[in-house]
Amino acid sequence: TLRGAKNLVLTSRTEIKTGYQQSRVNLWRSYGVNVQIVTIDVNLKHEDCESILKIAEERAPVDAIFNLAVVLKDCIFQNQSPHTFEDSFKSKAWMTKKMDELSRIICPQLRHFVVFSSVSCGRGNAGQTNYGMANSVMERICEKRMEEGLHGLAIQWGAIGDVGLVADMQEENKELVIGGTLQQRITSCLNTLEVFLLQDHPVVSSMVVAEKGANISGSMNVYETIVHIMGLKNVNTIAQNISLAEMGMDSMMAVEIKQTLEREFDVFLTAQDIRNLTFAKLKQMTDTTELRTTNDINKIDTNNKEGLDMLIRKITNSDFVPNILVELATKKEVDGDYVFLIPGIEGCSSVYKSIASGIKYSTTCLQHNTLNIQSSGQSHSVMKLAAYLLPHILKKMRNQKEFLIVGYSFGSLIAIELARLLEANDFSGRLILIDGAPDQMKFWLNQYFSCISQHELENIILLSVLEMYTAVNQEMLVLELDKCNTWEEKLEIFHVYFPKELNALTTKNQKVGCSTIYNHIIAIQNYDVSSLPRLKSSITLLKPTLPMISFTEEDYGLHKITEGEVQIHYVEGTHVTMMDNVKIISAINEEWVEE
Repeated sequence: TLRGAKNLVLTSRTEIKTGYQQSRVNLWRSYGVNVQIVTIDVNLKHEDCESILKIAEERAPVDAIFNLAVVLKDCIFQNQSPHTFEDSFKSKAWMTKKMDELSRIICPQLRHFVVFSSVSCGRGNAGQTNYGMANSVMERICEKRMEEGLHGLAIQWGAIGDVGLVADMQEENKELVIGGTLQQRITSCLNTLEVFLLQDHPVVSSMVVAEKGANISGSMNVYETIVHIMGLKNVNTIAQNISLAEMGMDSMMAVEIKQTLEREFDVFLTAQDIRNLTFAKLKQMTDTTELRTTNDINKIDTNNKEGLDMLIRKITNSDFVPNILVELATKKEVDGDYVFLIPGIEGCSSVYKSIASGIKYSTTCLQHNTLNIQSSGQSHSVMKLAAYLLPHILKKMRNQKEFLIVGYSFGSLIAIELARLLEANDFSGRLILIDGAPDQMKFWLNQYFSCISQHELENIILLSVLEMYTAVNQEMLVLELDKCNTWEEKLEIFHVYFPKELNALTTKNQKVGCSTIYNHIIAIQNYDVSSLPRLKSSITLLKPTLPMISFTEEDYGLHKITEGEVQIHYVEGTHVTMMDNVKIISAINEEWVEE
């Protein structure tokens, strides 16, 4: 109105709601401005939009159209639905499309076509996939208008202060950080808008970037900061292993937590990591952060070590066999087809010894420790491991076109990739995965090792393996390991501490065992199935009754891996002890009976 506007048509889903809004309308009218407020529904039809534009054009030539509408339906992507996308699209993408089409016909003197986009589109924001996409559609419409000689301007705003959604959420004396931006004052926004209207780029941005180190949380530690963000009054009454998502954390809280951890504490977590954070994990992170502050790096976090203890088995010299293919002593009651077994993170066939005698098929185990596959380049990649093992399987499958592959723990990942390769060679078959899947392994890794360096990971592996054989002074060992610059140097320290009187592992096999576990953890870190085609094979998942981690999806996300059926059965025991259960044999022999 200060720039000469005499007619304003405001559309809204509601009437005036606050005294401030009413005061602004009264002020404009006192300037002689004709203000008309039209209440509309988000399900506005094409003819309704046409009617609004015609009414406006009859009053005076329409000079500018602004779309400032927003509908937020925030949630993590796996909880998004066509309905949540539709809700976000109605007021933004679809309304902009209708206004673009109709204004070309009804408003011949239109000079400005402006939409308010968001930093959620330009930079991304956790939980706002639908909102970001709706904004992106508007931006593409503006780009197309500019290409055709019409005006089109999309402005990616960061957080806006004083008025609007963010201002309503802001607590007194507390500055919110949204998508890495602080609130931009409305006076600054108006001045910036004038600059944008006088330039020719269809998509522009304006935001106040939150400075790293601008300590909003004051002297609070990680634990206290997140408790404060979530507005929790008495955390002593909350179970320590409940995740933040289960505590009611919404996407806006998740974004604020993510940005605060990065800015204040140099802790970098993914959106999934934040949803899975528990208060026990927060205390661990707090302790870790404070230890770093005091430069005390001589302590291994026991939670990290316990995470590895869940996965590895105690091995001896007899477990190491140089052959990749190991024929197991089975019943061999069924002639013909071979069953292929893939062992866990240690890569040794001995994990199947206790159940082999009950299997009725001819069975071959494919070992994949560093004694069998010596190239670390292959051992650091699940797909390269599978490609290396494939020729050995094909030699055995000369007269069969159907496969049965059983994978345990980390070996389940190799089994999946072997099935993918076999399907590409026109084989078909089924998989049995024993407490192993890509999402589950990644989740386990992030749960216990997301906040540590490679140097710390190496120390944890060596300490965990060593403590399976003897008691050790942790601080003394870590002091020694911290002096080393390479993995090989650390192995030399490990050999010194390993009890020679046990005769459990030779020096060579100590190196093989530790290096295999280390290489396979790196392989899990590098493994990404998101862009790979889905399998056609059916999958049977065997889960322990005492799981090593709590995972939200019962099938460990395997429905995303295959188009085939995913069956789930439970086996008594832990990740390690379940391998001695006869139910594993029943699953392989297709004799499973539910109790």
